[in-house]
Amino acid sequence: MAVTHKIGISSFAYSFACGSRPFTKPQHIMTPHDLIDKAVAFGADVVQFGDNMPLEVYSDEELVQIRIHAEERGIELEAGMRKATSERLSEYIRITHIIGGRVLRVITDGIGFAPDLHDFCRISASVIPQLEEAGVVLGIENHDRFSAREYAQMVETIDHPQVGLTVDTVNSLSHEEHIDEVLKYMAPYCVCLHMKDYVIKRYNGGSGLKITGASMGTGRLDICRCYEECRIKSNRDFNIILESWMEPCDTLEETLRIEDEWAGAGVSYLKALL
Repeated sequence: MAVTHKIGISSFAYSFACGSRPFTKPQHIMTPHDLIDKAVAFGADVVQFGDNMPLEVYSDEELVQIRIHAEERGIELEAGMRKATSERLSEYIRITHIIGGRVLRVITDGIGFAPDLHDFCRISASVIPQLEEAGVVLGIENHDRFSAREYAQMVETIDHPQVGLTVDTVNSLSHEEHIDEVLKYMAPYCVCLHMKDYVIKRYNGGSGLKITGASMGTGRLDICRCYEECRIKSNRDFNIILESWMEPCDTLEETLRIEDEWAGAGVSYLKALL
């Protein structure tokens, strides 16, 4: 069976519109239905709901309506969560199944919860029967605390086809790891590819460096290489999901406008390039 790679958009392409930035609260908070409509408008095929648009706040009936809204528009859905306790993993596998999703992207840590590698592998292994029954693949995302090599070790330790990695192109900079290191260890296990571009700037009179987001294709990321490494090394289906680290503008109105422009331009860039 041929593997597939579709272009999608994450709620993390709309951090400001989602109201997940504490200093900016738009009058209308973006909903899952709004994000699905954005994907349709941009010609994307997938929507991934991150933990800045938590699906746990919706009833089962509301989740079914989100699934129907997406199905009627030809949009594939994926779910996301953080704080991977066994209880939360179980609940989000159930939620992912309700919305008809195939992938559940997971960040291990949360407030008051930071399992070591062994504990996380044990917790993940405990939900494998539920993953199998629901037809959901767990995509563990590289974040701040573990190295790319350790994320690969997680998948190798769990050793099950329902568990892989969400490869984020920028997150591991917080662990002082370049994309070369990330792709070396994580690309073979890719079940989801988070694309976001970035720049490194001098600030504070030149006595420091600041890493921040850039509109897709205008920053330092070698986008084609990230995709090709994952495509060649992973034998799994994975979607390419657009995210953003955009900084706020002078006004909320301008911030929301530019964020929307980045999202639309980012999807167009990825579709044309990949």
